[in-house]
Amino acid sequence: MIELLINGLIDFTWVEYLIYTLVVTQITIMSITLFLHRGVCHSAIEIKPILSHFFRFWLWLTTSMKTADWVAIHRKHHAKVETIDDPHSPIVHGINTVLFRGADLYNEERGNKETIEKYSKNCPNDWIEQKIYSGKSNFGILILFVLNIFLFGVVGIIIWAIQMMWTPIFAAGGINGAGHYYGYRNFDTPDESTNLIPFAIFIGGEELHNNHHAFATSAKFSSKPWEFDIGWLYIKIFSILGLVKIKRLALNTIVEKTDKELDSETAYALLRSKIMVITNYTKKVIKPILKRESKAASNELKKLIKKSKNSFIRQPDRISNQSITDLQKIFDESVSLSVVYNFKNKLHDILNNKYTELEKFKETIEGWRLEAKKEGIDYLDEFSDSLKGYKII
Repeated sequence: MIELLINGLIDFTWVEYLIYTLVVTQITIMSITLFLHRGVCHSAIEIKPILSHFFRFWLWLTTSMKTADWVAIHRKHHAKVETIDDPHSPIVHGINTVLFRGADLYNEERGNKETIEKYSKNCPNDWIEQKIYSGKSNFGILILFVLNIFLFGVVGIIIWAIQMMWTPIFAAGGINGAGHYYGYRNFDTPDESTNLIPFAIFIGGEELHNNHHAFATSAKFSSKPWEFDIGWLYIKIFSILGLVKIKRLALNTIVEKTDKELDSETAYALLRSKIMVITNYTKKVIKPILKRESKAASNELKKLIKKSKNSFIRQPDRISNQSITDLQKIFDESVSLSVVYNFKNKLHDILNNKYTELEKFKETIEGWRLEAKKEGIDYLDEFSDSLKGYKII
Protein backbone atom coordinates (compact mmCIF):
# COMPACT_ATOMS: atom_id res chain seq x y z
CA MET A 1 0.00 0.00 0.00
CA ILE A 2 2.79 2.41 0.92
CA GLU A 3 4.64 1.50 -2.28
CA LEU A 4 1.47 2.24 -4.27
CA LEU A 5 1.20 5.68 -2.63
CA ILE A 6 4.84 6.42 -3.46
CA ASN A 7 4.99 5.06 -7.01
CA GLY A 8 1.35 5.13 -8.06
CA LEU A 9 -0.51 2.79 -10.36
CA ILE A 10 1.19 4.08 -13.52
CA ASP A 11 4.95 4.25 -14.02
CA PHE A 12 5.75 6.74 -16.79
CA THR A 13 9.08 7.93 -18.12
CA TRP A 14 9.79 11.62 -17.51
CA VAL A 15 8.87 12.36 -21.15
CA GLU A 16 5.52 10.62 -20.70
CA TYR A 17 4.89 12.55 -17.47
CA LEU A 18 5.62 15.79 -19.35
CA ILE A 19 3.28 14.89 -22.22
CA TYR A 20 0.51 13.91 -19.83
CA THR A 21 0.87 17.18 -17.90
CA LEU A 22 0.76 19.26 -21.09
CA VAL A 23 -2.33 17.38 -22.31
CA VAL A 24 -4.34 17.84 -19.11
CA THR A 25 -3.39 21.50 -18.74
CA GLN A 26 -4.36 22.10 -22.36
CA ILE A 27 -7.76 20.50 -21.77
CA THR A 28 -8.23 23.01 -18.95
CA ILE A 29 -7.26 25.92 -21.19
CA MET A 30 -9.56 24.55 -23.92
CA SER A 31 -12.42 24.44 -21.42
CA ILE A 32 -11.78 28.05 -20.42
CA THR A 33 -11.47 29.53 -23.90
CA LEU A 34 -14.30 27.53 -25.51
CA PHE A 35 -16.83 27.09 -22.71
CA LEU A 36 -16.31 30.02 -20.31
CA HIS A 37 -15.02 32.65 -22.71
CA ARG A 38 -16.25 32.20 -26.28
CA GLY A 39 -19.33 30.20 -25.29
CA VAL A 40 -21.02 31.44 -22.11
CA CYS A 41 -19.42 34.88 -21.76
CA HIS A 42 -19.64 36.20 -25.34
CA SER A 43 -22.11 33.77 -26.98
CA ALA A 44 -19.81 33.46 -29.99
CA ILE A 45 -20.39 29.70 -30.16
CA GLU A 46 -23.10 27.30 -29.05
CA ILE A 47 -21.78 24.15 -27.39
CA LYS A 48 -23.89 21.00 -27.39
CA PRO A 49 -24.88 19.70 -23.91
CA ILE A 50 -22.63 16.62 -23.89
CA LEU A 51 -19.49 18.69 -24.55
CA SER A 52 -20.67 21.57 -22.39
CA HIS A 53 -21.15 19.24 -19.40
CA PHE A 54 -17.69 17.78 -19.94
CA PHE A 55 -16.14 21.27 -19.87
CA ARG A 56 -18.07 22.15 -16.72
CA PHE A 57 -16.98 18.94 -15.00
CA TRP A 58 -13.36 19.36 -16.06
CA LEU A 59 -13.17 22.96 -14.82
CA TRP A 60 -14.70 21.88 -11.48
CA LEU A 61 -12.14 19.09 -11.25
CA THR A 62 -9.09 21.13 -12.22
CA THR A 63 -9.71 24.75 -11.20
CA SER A 64 -12.63 24.98 -8.69
CA MET A 65 -13.76 28.10 -10.64
CA LYS A 66 -17.47 28.85 -10.69
CA THR A 67 -18.86 29.66 -14.13
CA ALA A 68 -20.81 32.69 -12.88
CA ASP A 69 -17.73 34.15 -11.18
CA TRP A 70 -15.43 33.85 -14.18
CA VAL A 71 -18.02 35.11 -16.66
CA ALA A 72 -19.07 38.07 -14.50
CA ILE A 73 -15.52 39.22 -13.86
CA HIS A 74 -14.58 38.98 -17.53
CA ARG A 75 -17.70 40.82 -18.67
CA LYS A 76 -16.95 43.57 -16.17
CA HIS A 77 -13.41 43.77 -17.55
CA HIS A 78 -14.83 44.53 -21.00
CA ALA A 79 -17.43 46.95 -19.66
CA LYS A 80 -14.98 48.88 -17.46
CA VAL A 81 -11.73 48.24 -19.31
CA GLU A 82 -8.77 50.12 -17.86
CA THR A 83 -10.82 52.26 -15.54
CA ILE A 84 -10.68 52.13 -11.76
CA ASP A 85 -13.50 49.57 -11.90
CA ASP A 86 -11.60 47.15 -14.16
CA PRO A 87 -10.94 44.05 -12.00
CA HIS A 88 -7.48 43.40 -13.40
CA SER A 89 -6.03 46.27 -15.42
CA PRO A 90 -2.24 46.73 -15.34
CA ILE A 91 -2.86 50.39 -16.19
CA VAL A 92 -4.70 50.76 -12.86
CA HIS A 93 -3.04 48.14 -10.63
CA GLY A 94 0.44 48.08 -12.18
CA ILE A 95 1.90 45.39 -14.43
CA ASN A 96 3.75 43.52 -11.66
CA THR A 97 0.62 43.30 -9.53
CA VAL A 98 -1.45 41.79 -12.33
CA LEU A 99 1.33 39.48 -13.51
CA PHE A 100 2.17 38.07 -10.10
CA ARG A 101 -1.05 38.65 -8.15
CA GLY A 102 -3.59 38.15 -10.90
CA ALA A 103 -5.27 35.30 -9.05
CA ASP A 104 -5.57 37.48 -5.93
CA LEU A 105 -7.28 40.24 -7.94
CA TYR A 106 -9.68 37.65 -9.34
CA ASN A 107 -10.49 36.36 -5.87
CA GLU A 108 -11.03 39.88 -4.55
CA GLU A 109 -13.51 40.68 -7.31
CA ARG A 110 -15.18 37.30 -6.83
CA GLY A 111 -16.18 38.50 -3.39
CA ASN A 112 -18.03 41.48 -4.90
CA LYS A 113 -21.64 40.24 -4.95
CA GLU A 114 -22.79 43.22 -7.00
CA THR A 115 -20.37 42.28 -9.80
CA ILE A 116 -21.48 38.65 -9.87
CA GLU A 117 -25.18 39.47 -9.84
CA LYS A 118 -24.93 42.18 -12.50
CA TYR A 119 -22.66 40.45 -15.02
CA SER A 120 -23.48 36.72 -14.70
CA LYS A 121 -26.67 36.57 -16.75
CA ASN A 122 -27.34 33.41 -18.78
CA CYS A 123 -24.86 31.27 -16.85
CA PRO A 124 -25.75 27.61 -16.11
CA ASN A 125 -27.91 27.37 -13.00
CA ASP A 126 -29.18 23.79 -12.97
CA TRP A 127 -29.16 21.32 -10.08
CA ILE A 128 -25.60 20.11 -10.65
CA GLU A 129 -24.33 23.69 -10.85
CA GLN A 130 -26.01 24.69 -7.60
CA LYS A 131 -25.30 21.52 -5.61
CA ILE A 132 -21.94 20.37 -6.97
CA TYR A 133 -20.00 22.75 -9.24
CA SER A 134 -20.81 25.87 -7.20
CA GLY A 135 -22.09 24.29 -4.00
CA LYS A 136 -18.94 22.18 -3.53
CA SER A 137 -16.53 24.06 -5.75
CA ASN A 138 -13.34 22.97 -3.92
CA PHE A 139 -14.30 19.30 -3.77
CA GLY A 140 -13.26 18.75 -7.38
CA ILE A 141 -9.60 19.72 -6.93
CA LEU A 142 -9.48 17.52 -3.80
CA ILE A 143 -10.68 14.56 -5.86
CA LEU A 144 -8.04 15.39 -8.49
CA PHE A 145 -5.34 15.50 -5.79
CA VAL A 146 -6.25 12.02 -4.55
CA LEU A 147 -6.60 10.67 -8.09
CA ASN A 148 -3.17 11.99 -9.09
CA ILE A 149 -1.53 10.30 -6.09
CA PHE A 150 -3.36 7.05 -6.86
CA LEU A 151 -2.22 7.13 -10.50
CA PHE A 152 1.31 8.54 -10.20
CA GLY A 153 2.30 8.51 -6.54
CA VAL A 154 4.54 11.34 -5.37
CA VAL A 155 4.95 12.60 -8.94
CA GLY A 156 1.18 13.04 -9.02
CA ILE A 157 1.47 15.79 -6.39
CA ILE A 158 3.84 17.71 -8.67
CA ILE A 159 1.48 17.28 -11.62
CA TRP A 160 -1.45 18.44 -9.47
CA ALA A 161 0.52 21.52 -8.37
CA ILE A 162 1.27 22.41 -12.01
CA GLN A 163 -2.41 22.00 -12.87
CA MET A 164 -3.34 24.34 -10.02
CA MET A 165 -0.79 26.97 -11.10
CA TRP A 166 -1.38 26.86 -14.85
CA THR A 167 -4.49 29.04 -15.03
CA PRO A 168 -3.41 31.66 -12.45
CA ILE A 169 -0.02 32.07 -14.17
CA PHE A 170 -0.97 32.00 -17.84
CA ALA A 171 -4.52 33.39 -17.69
CA ALA A 172 -5.03 35.47 -14.55
CA GLY A 173 -1.50 36.89 -14.73
CA GLY A 174 -0.33 36.45 -18.31
CA ILE A 175 -3.35 37.42 -20.40
CA ASN A 176 -4.81 39.99 -18.01
CA GLY A 177 -1.40 41.54 -17.40
CA ALA A 178 0.88 41.12 -20.40
CA GLY A 179 -2.11 41.20 -22.76
CA HIS A 180 -2.65 44.85 -21.82
CA TYR A 181 0.97 45.88 -21.60
CA TYR A 182 3.35 44.12 -24.04
CA GLY A 183 3.06 42.99 -27.64
CA TYR A 184 1.63 44.42 -30.85
CA ARG A 185 -1.76 45.78 -31.92
CA ASN A 186 -3.72 45.13 -35.09
CA PHE A 187 -6.61 47.37 -34.11
CA ASP A 188 -6.86 50.82 -32.57
CA THR A 189 -9.18 49.76 -29.75
CA PRO A 190 -10.00 52.27 -26.98
CA ASP A 191 -7.80 50.37 -24.52
CA GLU A 192 -4.25 49.03 -24.23
CA SER A 193 -4.98 45.43 -25.31
CA THR A 194 -2.18 43.68 -27.20
CA ASN A 195 -1.41 40.42 -29.01
CA LEU A 196 1.24 38.14 -27.54
CA ILE A 197 2.20 35.52 -30.11
CA PRO A 198 3.66 32.89 -30.29
CA PHE A 199 2.18 31.48 -27.07
CA ALA A 200 -1.05 30.00 -28.49
CA ILE A 201 -0.13 26.41 -27.69
CA PHE A 202 -0.06 27.31 -23.99
CA ILE A 203 -3.10 29.57 -23.64
CA GLY A 204 -5.65 28.49 -26.21
CA GLY A 205 -5.37 31.45 -28.58
CA GLU A 206 -6.20 33.87 -25.76
CA GLU A 207 -2.92 35.67 -26.39
CA LEU A 208 -4.54 37.38 -29.41
CA HIS A 209 -6.08 39.77 -26.93
CA ASN A 210 -6.15 42.95 -29.02
CA ASN A 211 -8.01 41.10 -31.77
CA HIS A 212 -10.49 39.87 -29.16
CA HIS A 213 -11.10 43.35 -27.75
CA ALA A 214 -11.67 44.65 -31.28
CA PHE A 215 -14.29 41.96 -31.99
CA ALA A 216 -15.33 40.63 -28.59
CA THR A 217 -18.17 38.42 -29.84
CA SER A 218 -16.16 36.71 -32.59
CA ALA A 219 -15.51 32.99 -32.21
CA LYS A 220 -12.20 33.39 -34.03
CA PHE A 221 -9.43 35.44 -32.44
CA SER A 222 -6.85 35.43 -35.25
CA SER A 223 -7.14 38.13 -37.93
CA LYS A 224 -3.85 38.05 -39.85
CA PRO A 225 -2.82 35.08 -42.06
CA TRP A 226 0.25 34.41 -39.90
CA GLU A 227 -1.63 34.42 -36.57
CA PHE A 228 -2.55 31.04 -35.10
CA ASP A 229 -5.55 30.64 -32.82
CA ILE A 230 -5.52 27.09 -31.49
CA GLY A 231 -8.91 27.72 -29.89
CA TRP A 232 -10.34 28.28 -33.38
CA LEU A 233 -8.80 24.95 -34.45
CA TYR A 234 -10.64 23.24 -31.57
CA ILE A 235 -13.87 24.95 -32.62
CA LYS A 236 -13.53 23.81 -36.22
CA ILE A 237 -12.89 20.21 -35.13
CA PHE A 238 -15.86 20.17 -32.75
CA SER A 239 -18.09 21.83 -35.37
CA ILE A 240 -17.25 19.04 -37.83
CA LEU A 241 -18.26 16.55 -35.12
CA GLY A 242 -21.52 18.44 -34.61
CA LEU A 243 -20.64 19.43 -31.04
CA VAL A 244 -20.17 23.18 -31.59
CA LYS A 245 -22.10 25.71 -33.67
CA ILE A 246 -20.35 28.93 -34.71
CA LYS A 247 -22.68 31.88 -34.08
CA ARG A 248 -20.58 35.00 -34.63
CA LEU A 249 -17.40 36.04 -36.43
CA ALA A 250 -15.67 39.38 -36.89
CA LEU A 251 -17.10 41.61 -39.59
CA ASN A 252 -15.40 41.31 -42.96
CA THR A 253 -15.04 44.92 -44.08
CA ILE A 254 -13.56 46.03 -47.38
CA VAL A 255 -12.84 49.50 -48.74
CA GLU A 256 -13.53 49.94 -52.44
CA LYS A 257 -12.51 52.85 -54.64
CA THR A 258 -15.63 54.67 -55.74
CA ASP A 259 -16.81 58.00 -57.14
CA LYS A 260 -20.33 57.66 -55.73
CA GLU A 261 -21.66 59.79 -52.92
CA LEU A 262 -21.79 58.50 -49.35
CA ASP A 263 -25.15 56.68 -49.16
CA SER A 264 -27.13 55.04 -46.33
CA GLU A 265 -25.67 51.59 -47.00
CA THR A 266 -22.14 52.95 -46.70
CA ALA A 267 -23.05 54.91 -43.56
CA TYR A 268 -24.36 51.70 -41.99
CA ALA A 269 -21.12 49.91 -42.92
CA LEU A 270 -19.10 52.69 -41.29
CA LEU A 271 -21.10 52.43 -38.07
CA ARG A 272 -20.69 48.66 -37.95
CA SER A 273 -16.97 48.92 -38.76
CA LYS A 274 -15.97 51.71 -36.38
CA ILE A 275 -12.87 49.85 -35.11
CA MET A 276 -11.66 49.33 -38.67
CA VAL A 277 -12.34 52.97 -39.58
CA ILE A 278 -10.25 54.29 -36.67
CA THR A 279 -7.55 51.67 -37.28
CA ASN A 280 -7.37 52.63 -40.96
CA TYR A 281 -7.15 56.31 -40.01
CA THR A 282 -4.14 55.53 -37.86
CA LYS A 283 -2.47 53.53 -40.64
CA LYS A 284 -3.37 55.76 -43.57
CA VAL A 285 -3.16 59.22 -42.02
CA ILE A 286 -1.41 59.48 -38.67
CA LYS A 287 1.52 57.10 -39.21
CA PRO A 288 2.61 58.39 -42.64
CA ILE A 289 2.36 62.02 -41.50
CA LEU A 290 4.30 61.20 -38.33
CA LYS A 291 6.99 59.66 -40.51
CA ARG A 292 7.07 62.63 -42.88
CA GLU A 293 7.10 65.27 -40.16
CA SER A 294 9.75 63.41 -38.21
CA LYS A 295 12.14 63.44 -41.17
CA ALA A 296 11.98 67.23 -41.40
CA ALA A 297 12.02 67.83 -37.61
CA SER A 298 14.89 68.98 -35.39
CA ASN A 299 16.59 66.30 -33.29
CA GLU A 300 14.73 67.44 -30.18
CA LEU A 301 11.34 67.37 -31.91
CA LYS A 302 12.18 64.04 -33.54
CA LYS A 303 12.78 62.48 -30.11
CA LEU A 304 9.52 63.95 -28.81
CA ILE A 305 7.55 62.58 -31.79
CA LYS A 306 9.05 59.13 -31.28
CA LYS A 307 8.21 59.25 -27.58
CA SER A 308 4.62 60.34 -28.30
CA LYS A 309 3.66 57.86 -31.05
CA ASN A 310 1.19 55.97 -28.88
CA SER A 311 -0.34 59.21 -27.61
CA PHE A 312 -1.39 60.11 -31.17
CA ILE A 313 -3.40 56.89 -31.37
CA ARG A 314 -5.08 57.02 -27.95
CA GLN A 315 -8.02 59.21 -27.03
CA PRO A 316 -7.19 62.25 -24.82
CA ASP A 317 -8.88 60.71 -21.77
CA ARG A 318 -6.55 57.68 -22.01
CA ILE A 319 -3.21 59.48 -21.92
CA SER A 320 -1.38 61.19 -19.08
CA ASN A 321 -1.15 64.94 -18.48
CA GLN A 322 2.54 64.76 -19.37
CA SER A 323 1.67 63.11 -22.70
CA ILE A 324 -0.85 65.87 -23.43
CA THR A 325 1.86 68.46 -22.68
CA ASP A 326 4.29 66.67 -25.03
CA LEU A 327 1.67 66.58 -27.78
CA GLN A 328 1.08 70.32 -27.45
CA LYS A 329 4.81 70.95 -27.89
CA ILE A 330 4.68 68.92 -31.09
CA PHE A 331 1.58 70.75 -32.32
CA ASP A 332 3.30 74.10 -31.76
CA GLU A 333 5.87 72.98 -34.35
CA SER A 334 3.64 70.96 -36.70
CA VAL A 335 0.25 72.19 -37.84
CA SER A 336 -0.33 69.01 -39.88
CA LEU A 337 0.01 66.74 -36.86
CA SER A 338 -2.27 68.98 -34.84
CA VAL A 339 -4.93 68.87 -37.56
CA VAL A 340 -4.90 65.09 -38.13
CA TYR A 341 -4.89 64.39 -34.38
CA ASN A 342 -7.93 66.60 -33.80
CA PHE A 343 -9.75 65.12 -36.79
CA LYS A 344 -9.09 61.62 -35.43
CA ASN A 345 -10.68 62.58 -32.11
CA LYS A 346 -13.69 64.09 -33.87
CA LEU A 347 -14.08 60.97 -36.01
CA HIS A 348 -13.91 58.76 -32.92
CA ASP A 349 -16.63 60.79 -31.21
CA ILE A 350 -18.86 60.66 -34.29
CA LEU A 351 -18.51 56.89 -34.66
CA ASN A 352 -19.18 56.24 -30.98
CA ASN A 353 -22.11 58.60 -30.55
CA LYS A 354 -25.56 57.10 -30.03
CA TYR A 355 -27.59 57.90 -33.12
CA THR A 356 -31.35 57.40 -33.21
CA GLU A 357 -31.43 57.74 -37.00
CA LEU A 358 -28.99 56.50 -39.62
CA GLU A 359 -29.59 59.62 -41.71
CA LYS A 360 -28.34 61.80 -38.86
CA PHE A 361 -25.12 59.82 -38.70
CA LYS A 362 -24.73 60.01 -42.49
CA GLU A 363 -25.13 63.76 -42.35
CA THR A 364 -22.58 64.08 -39.51
CA ILE A 365 -19.93 61.84 -41.10
CA GLU A 366 -20.36 63.60 -44.45
CA GLY A 367 -19.81 66.93 -42.69
CA TRP A 368 -16.60 65.56 -41.14
CA ARG A 369 -15.47 64.29 -44.53
CA LEU A 370 -16.01 67.58 -46.33
CA GLU A 371 -14.37 69.55 -43.53
CA ALA A 372 -11.34 67.24 -43.63
CA LYS A 373 -10.92 67.76 -47.39
CA LYS A 374 -10.68 71.52 -46.88
CA GLU A 375 -7.46 71.12 -44.85
CA GLY A 376 -5.41 70.36 -47.96
CA ILE A 377 -3.49 67.47 -46.36
CA ASP A 378 -2.96 64.71 -48.93
CA TYR A 379 -3.28 61.68 -46.60
CA LEU A 380 -6.33 63.17 -44.88
CA ASP A 381 -7.90 63.99 -48.25
CA GLU A 382 -7.41 60.42 -49.51
CA PHE A 383 -8.82 58.94 -46.32
CA SER A 384 -11.91 61.15 -46.42
CA ASP A 385 -12.60 59.87 -49.95
CA SER A 386 -12.11 56.26 -48.82
CA LEU A 387 -15.02 56.60 -46.36
CA LYS A 388 -17.40 56.45 -49.33
CA GLY A 389 -16.15 52.94 -50.20
CA TYR A 390 -16.72 50.99 -46.97
CA LYS A 391 -18.65 47.78 -47.46
CA ILE A 392 -19.44 44.75 -45.30
CA ILE A 393 -19.24 41.42 -47.13
